[in-house]
Amino acid sequence: MSQADTLEMQRPVLPVTHYVKWYAEDRLQYSIQLDYISGMSQRDYLFEEPNQEMFLPMVRQALYQTGLGAKSGAGARYALQIEFLDLDADAFGRNFAGKTNAIYRLVDRRTNETVYENTIGSRFVAKYPGLNEDDASFAYDVSAPGVIAATRAFGAFSLYEGGLVELWNNNQKLQNFFGGDSIDEVSQAGWNDAYQSYAWVTGISALSGPALVLLGQVNPLNYVSLQLEPRSESADFTKARRRSLSETGIGSRSARERANELNSHLLAQSLTVFLLDLAQKEDVRLTQLVPCGSSPSDASDIIEAVRQRARVVSDDCRLYAAPDTSMGVGITAYK
Repeated sequence: MSQADTLEMQRPVLPVTHYVKWYAEDRLQYSIQLDYISGMSQRDYLFEEPNQEMFLPMVRQALYQTGLGAKSGAGARYALQIEFLDLDADAFGRNFAGKTNAIYRLVDRRTNETVYENTIGSRFVAKYPGLNEDDASFAYDVSAPGVIAATRAFGAFSLYEGGLVELWNNNQKLQNFFGGDSIDEVSQAGWNDAYQSYAWVTGISALSGPALVLLGQVNPLNYVSLQLEPRSESADFTKARRRSLSETGIGSRSARERANELNSHLLAQSLTVFLLDLAQKEDVRLTQLVPCGSSPSDASDIIEAVRQRARVVSDDCRLYAAPDTSMGVGITAYK
């Protein structure tokens, strides 16, 4: 894994700053119902692919969260039609890349007039996580116990046979003082057997960790997204820096999981870009998230948002309710 990818894995996902939301003064609030999705299969089969089982819950959840979804059939004046023109996602290889192009259309059910239509594209690459420090840590944790145990055992044997036994047998005064006899020493053949056993155990233990890592790297299921497990279609996302608007992210090592992450990002990005474009066309301003604090910087954020005619919503004020009992980082001035 490159240094850039290693740093990317360590960086946190950027926090949410804005929301796309329709309110009572916006004409499309609670008035849209999904009509159909075309150009996309109902489910995936042998390989992972974008499908309606995954996309439908995402569309319904987005309509609900943005305030666009109709409360009932009577209020569903506008029909949302989604037609995928291009739906391409890799199922083989290391880095899975994909792209989509879809027409999003809103049709007024009373007049059959198209009130919104645009082609929305999405692009994403789910990168394969190459060898990294986690693999080195795993190999060490597997190999170290055997090497350490063998070294301890051989060290104790060597100390006893080469030190204590020699000292006892070559010191007649010590034997007379404690009243003991000479101890039979291990033959050269015994020493050879002990050393060979130590070498074999140490060598096998040292190689076992790297061997397991290597076997994991050559596992074909890391590179072919076959449906060999019980099928479950739920969106799964990588820790992409810009969330659904990201175009790259470090995926899972399993090809099936990495393909699922690719498909999830492609569809979520397409849906998010559609909502942003619809909000712009309808002149619906984004809702800005501001901290629930009383510092000057917090106040300036709110003032700037109001100045730009943006809607403002505070984050959870309960996060600020607990008193700060921390006294800071302790140091000493004593010499």
